[in-house]
Parts: sequence; C-alpha cells; structure tokens
Amino acid sequence: LAADLAGRPPRTTVGQLTAGLRARRRAGAGPVTVVSCDNLADNGATVGRLVRDFAARAGDEELLAWMADHVRFPSTMVDRIVPATTDADRAEVAALLGVTDEGTVVAERYCHWVIEDDFAGPRPAWEQAGVVLTADARPWERAKVRLLNGSHSTIAYLGQLAGWALMSEAVRRAPIGEVVRRLMADDVVPTLDPPPPGLDLGGYQDQLLERFANRALPHRTAQVAMDGSQKLPQRLFGTIVDRRRQGAEPLPALLCLAAWMRFIADRRDDSGRPLSVDDPLADDIARRVAGAGTAAAVVDALLGMRAVFDPELADDAVVRDRLGELLHRLRLDGAEATAAFVASV
Repeated sequence: LAADLAGRPPRTTVGQLTAGLRARRRAGAGPVTVVSCDNLADNGATVGRLVRDFAARAGDEELLAWMADHVRFPSTMVDRIVPATTDADRAEVAALLGVTDEGTVVAERYCHWVIEDDFAGPRPAWEQAGVVLTADARPWERAKVRLLNGSHSTIAYLGQLAGWALMSEAVRRAPIGEVVRRLMADDVVPTLDPPPPGLDLGGYQDQLLERFANRALPHRTAQVAMDGSQKLPQRLFGTIVDRRRQGAEPLPALLCLAAWMRFIADRRDDSGRPLSVDDPLADDIARRVAGAGTAAAVVDALLGMRAVFDPELADDAVVRDRLGELLHRLRLDGAEATAAFVASV
C-alpha cells in the first residue's frame, strides 16, 4: 500500500480499486457498487474503509466527496463448503472435460448468498436467482460463522484426535454428531440476537448436519483444523463470551476449545499417532506449553496468549476451570468418550 501511494502502478487490491474509482469519476461514468465476494466478516464495510483511507492518505479530497454520493460497499455473506482442491480432483475434471483446468474448485451443491441491499444505482434482480437481499448482513454472517464454522472446527478437532481423516466420517460418529447438535442448539442459537430475518434456525441446523455428513464431499479434518489460532476467535469465542454473559456454562463450545488445546499442545491423536499442526503461532505455542505438565498448566499457558484470547474470555475463572477439566478428560478418556460425556450433561 505504501508503494502504491508512492506512485507506482497499483498492485494491491485497495490501490487498484481506488485507481478504478478515480478513473470512473474523471470519466463521468456514473455511480458504481463494489460487491465483496470474499469470506470475511463485514467484508463490504472493511473494503470501503480501506479504500476511503487510501484516498485520504493520497490527499484525493475530490474522490472522497464523489465516493460519498456515487459509491456503495454492501457487505455480503456466502455459505458454501469448499474443500481444498486435490490432484485427484484435477484428474477427474480433466477426464470429464478433456482439458486440464488448474482452476478446478470442488464444492457442495448447496449455495447461499446474502447481500446488503445498498446499491449506488440500479441492480440486477439477483433475488430471482435465490440471493437474499437484506438491510444488514451481520445477523446472517453471525449465524453462519457460529453455526457452520464453529461446528466445523468442533468436528475437525474432535475428529483429528479420534483418528478420523474426513469430516463426513467424524460427524457420523454418534458422540461427535450429538455434541455438535448440542453446540448449535444450546450454545449458539441463544446468542443469535437478532436472528437472521426469515431463517428457520431449526431447519438450518438439521441441514448443516446433513451437509457435514455428505460423503461425496471429501473435506479433510486436517484442512479445517489448520490455523486454529486465527479461526477460533471468529468462529467460537463470541459464542463462549455471550453465553457466559447470559450466566451459562457452554460446555459444547468449551469442548471445541479444549480439543484445539490438546491438538495444538499434544500433537498426537488418541492412538498416539502424530498429528500435523499447521498454524502461524505453532512455534510460539510449543514454547509456551513445553513446561506445562498438567492440563490446567496447558490451559493457563494458552489463555495467556493475548494475541489469541480476549481478556474477558481468558480471565473467566469458570472458563479456565472447565477447560482444564475437559482437557484432562480428553487426555484420559479420548475425544469420542469426552464428546459423549458433554452431550449427555
């Protein structure tokens, strides 16, 4: 961004967007709406803030004034499970098409797109193709991240510990599937205030469990378990904090966090096989837990990472105690037995 601001032909997305908008203003080409398609919370608001900040740093007051009247950045939410593409996927597509497609993407049939109805000018009638147009995408984003992504992480860490390679295999195990159902119904749904307008939360939960169990979608637990220190603050921590504010002890959500702690600290599954850990903070975490002999010590070491844990969560004595108990139980009894215990409480 600094290089773009210094005058080189822009290479960053923000620099290119700003240059395009500047050219549009000068050409008198009329209003334009920038619709984000990336899977990022508050994506439209974020890109709008970055573009305006870039224009301000460039000293382009005319562009800023024009953007206020002629440009909109609606936020969106996309809900679709897309596993990492494998060589086998590319080979299958090549056999079907007769050409090699290096851009192959494998996805489930399900697709849900929500867009804030905030456009600078006329828009396509996307609602006729199933898109939800809404005044505020945030309730939809919160529901998707906490219900789908939070559940995904729970399946991934319990599945990795239990020795299951595929998400569909792990969630079909009764204890894991049941604890995920409890996570959604007991921990997540009470935090969705306001809920997305018109969304049948009960039906959506049933649908998610069916989607997770789809054997035709070879989604690997190792892929979903990657980058937990970056993903869990978005997917899980808000649920835990909100339920604690409501006076609850969210055991299913805390089990997911405890499973991540065992995954990232012990790096072995229930059978003693080594687990591959792919996380930008993996080395720091290894140093922190190196001298932690007990489950409680591991919890203390990890909750002390302020780059990951908000003080409200990390300093909660109930959270700390329950995590220590669950981590100890995971080490002693294994992932599926611990999931069965939590699902039965």
